[in-house]
This record gives sequence, structure tokens and C-alpha cells, in this order.
Amino acid sequence: MSSCSQPSRRPRLTAMLGIPVLIAALAGPAAADKAGQLPARGGSEPAHATVAGSPLTILAGADHSFQILNDQVPGTGQLYPSQGTGLADMGWIVRAGGVLYGPDFQNHEAGTATGGLGTVTPYGAGSVSAVSGSGSEADPYLVVVAAPLAGGLQARQEVRYVNGRNYFSKRFTLTNAGAEPQSVSIYLGGDIYLAASDSGIPYLEPASQSPGGRDCGGPRGNNDGYYILYIPQTPADRYTGTGYSSVWSQIGSGDLDGVLAPPDCIDNGAALQWNRTLAAGASVTILATTSFGEIPSIAQFDITSVTPGAGAQGAIVPVTIRGIGFANGMTVSFGDGIAVDALTVVDAGTATATLTIAADAPIGFRDVVGIAAGGNLTATLAQGFQVTSAGEPDPFTLTRIVPASGLVGATLQATLQGTGFQPGMTVTLGDGVTVSNLVVTGPTAATLTLAIAADAVPGPRDVVASLGGKLSAALPAGFLVIAGSTGEPPVAQPVPALSPAGLLLMMLGVLGAAWAIGRR
Repeated sequence: MSSCSQPSRRPRLTAMLGIPVLIAALAGPAAADKAGQLPARGGSEPAHATVAGSPLTILAGADHSFQILNDQVPGTGQLYPSQGTGLADMGWIVRAGGVLYGPDFQNHEAGTATGGLGTVTPYGAGSVSAVSGSGSEADPYLVVVAAPLAGGLQARQEVRYVNGRNYFSKRFTLTNAGAEPQSVSIYLGGDIYLAASDSGIPYLEPASQSPGGRDCGGPRGNNDGYYILYIPQTPADRYTGTGYSSVWSQIGSGDLDGVLAPPDCIDNGAALQWNRTLAAGASVTILATTSFGEIPSIAQFDITSVTPGAGAQGAIVPVTIRGIGFANGMTVSFGDGIAVDALTVVDAGTATATLTIAADAPIGFRDVVGIAAGGNLTATLAQGFQVTSAGEPDPFTLTRIVPASGLVGATLQATLQGTGFQPGMTVTLGDGVTVSNLVVTGPTAATLTLAIAADAVPGPRDVVASLGGKLSAALPAGFLVIAGSTGEPPVAQPVPALSPAGLLLMMLGVLGAAWAIGRR
């Protein structure tokens, strides 16, 4: 009897022993995935532009996400997922009206480990420009990204890179085109992949409050090693530098904790947060830089703006200087013919001074050069100040247009800002965009109506103004035409409920069922 029954049980036993192998094969990779790992949805990855610079190659996505490659670490993306061929887990995220808007992480080709964010509404159909510029300091590489949110909010970003630098800059502008004020939180964060490792030691550069990480290799307690830093050129309200999953969870819950995790070798990330209230029709611009490798000097000392940005020959002009790492003992120079007096450091990011401009000071733009206290660091704000002729009105300039983007087929009211505006000025935005109802409301502002043709070519447009046929001013890539007919973003995408552990439990259930069948 036993010899008769054995052959019939052996195939069933073999089948059952094969099931745990199957479970291991299926659950093994999932269990090895990072916490918060979500599979790619299978949709199309957002379009991106590639800045093929040196040492950095920058992938800038139409959904305000990134991937970075560094010549120092060939073939490895510096953000997770690190395959380097597609977009990764870094980007701009906005909370407004109780909704979290962000990159379409789950349609990135390599998946994502941003599950800690919770429910995220991807930005609406975005647009990314081709790369312009030569990569020089005078003509950096430039990519312009724009994408709508709900409630009249519009996000626009300018990504710039200069060859030879180990960092790239981002200028993120959020515009409230709605009729009511809105309170927003803006985040820039990422899951950093230090050199060729997904583990690093949390690090904070104290002068600029720049969070990030350093590789787990070299000696601790000095600046040797490989660093990735998020540098807030616009001072941030909060930051965090900790495990990557905690970074996403903090953004998902509303506020970063302002804490740097202990200096252990962990799978880390970092983020910055800015809180703002936008009046109807207003916008806010955030400047930030991300670095890869050695700590760049701009993370320790930098000059980012001078206000006002111009003064006439023979004038005495009080100015406010903003930047990073200011301290008593620093010096600032505005070039020939300008004396700098009463330089006062207000705080680490602000200083005031009085400029005395000689009557024969050379006319034109000049660099503003700062030297940090101690003399070991120098910062330059290229063409940061302009000298005009004595008695000459303010120079004719354009500084921004609000809103800075619009959908094909749309008609919208816009505000143009600058200096030296006068009645009779004209404005153009290129083919397919008609300008009408231009009203100069003052020397620094004008209102106008923009009608974007249904067949207008999507992409960035130069905003060009002229005055009396003799003066002209331009805002290169100042406006972006966006493809699509609506500004409503896609439906929010909740985090899938089935985790790797859930997958394992499901397969264990299959094993139990197979066991029961095998015993019959």
C-alpha cells in the first residue's frame, strides 16, 4: 500500500517544495527594495532636457524633477534610483490648500522610493525647453520648466549650469493667478546617492544651513570627502538631513523638523522648506543650488543680490546686500568710481552699505565682489550693479512678467515689472502671442493682455520691450507657452496599499493553500 501511494504524493511534495522557491524569487527582490518603494505605474515618463556639461550632466524633468551625473563617478546617478538614464527622486514639491503637488515620481521609468510622501497630486501637463546657452559664466546653459497646479497656481523653474562647476542653480517661481490669497509651503528635497553608494553620513554646512550628506569613506571631522548639499540661496524656513524615508514623511506631514540626524552611515536624504503667503496675482521666487563633490565656496560665502540695482553718477545710494555667510570683517567692492561706506552686517544673510558714486564713474554694469571675513573666500555677483548717467532717468529694464507661463489657446491678464517704463512703450512675446491693452501704471509696472494662439508653438519666449524706438530691454526666456488645453492637474495618486511585506504575506497564503491541496 505504501509503495502504491508514494508515487502519487511525491509530485505533490515536489510541487510544494517549489512554491517556497517561487516565493523567495518573488519576495526576495521586493524585500530587498527600500522602504517606500513604489513600482513604476507603466505610464510615460515625463519629458526631460539633458544639460550635457562637465563635470555635471543634469536631467531636468517637465515635472520639476531631476537626475544628476558627475564625471567623477562615471555611470552612476547621484540620486536614487541611480541608473542615471531617467529621472530620479529629487524635485520641487508644493503644499497649497491642503494638497501636496509634486513630480510624477511613480511614472519615472525606474520607479521611486517616495512612498513616505503619502498622496501626491502630480503637477499638470508640464513643458520643458530645449537647452540654450554655451555653458560659459557669461552664457550659462539654461533650461526652462513650467507646469500648472490647481487653484490658479503656476510653477516655473529656470535651471542654470556653468561648465567647470560642481553645482547647478535653480530659480523656482510660484505664481498665484487666482483671485484669493494662498498660503503655500515649497520644498526642495531628494534621496541622495553619494558617489557610488546609497549610504552616507548626514551633514549640515553651518554658514548657509545647507543640509545633505557626505560619503561614509574618508576621515570624519574635516571637509575631505564627497558631499551632496542643498544650498538655500534664498534663506529657508526649515531643513532636514536624515534617512531618506523620514525626509519624504516629513514633507508628507507638512513641516521639516529642522534637525540633522546623528553622524551614522545611513541611507540618507535632505530637504529645504520655504513658507510663503501669496496675494492674488503675486509670485515668489526661490533660489537654490545643489552641489556634488567638494563643498563649494558658495555654500560658505556668497552674494546673491543688491537692492537697488542701479545708481546715477554723482549720487549717494543706500543699498541692501543679500547672500550667505556674512560676518563682521567682510568687505564689498563695486568697482572703479564707487566708494563703499558704512558697511553693516545685519545678519548672516543681509548687509547694508552706502555707495558714493563719483561724477565721472564709468557708466554701465559692473561686478559686485565680496571677500569674507578672514579673507579666505571670495564671491562675485556678475553685473550686479549699474551706473547710469547723471540726471538720467532710471535705466529701461525688464525684471519679470506675472504670470510667467500660459496655455496655448488661452487669454490672460499679465503684469510686467522693471524700471524706466513710460507711456508709449511696446512689448512683444514672439510668434503666436498677441499683446494688447498695454497700460503703463508707473515707472516700474505695466499691465497687458496676452492672447496665445491655439497653434502657438510651445516653449520659452523672450519678452522684448522698446521705448520710442531708441531703447530696448529683454527678458530672455521670460515667458513659457505650455501645450494643452486645461490647467487642471491629474487626479491625486494614493500610495498603493500592498507593500513588500504584504506581497510576502500574500505568497505565504498561496503556500498555505498549496499545502492544503497537497494533503488531500
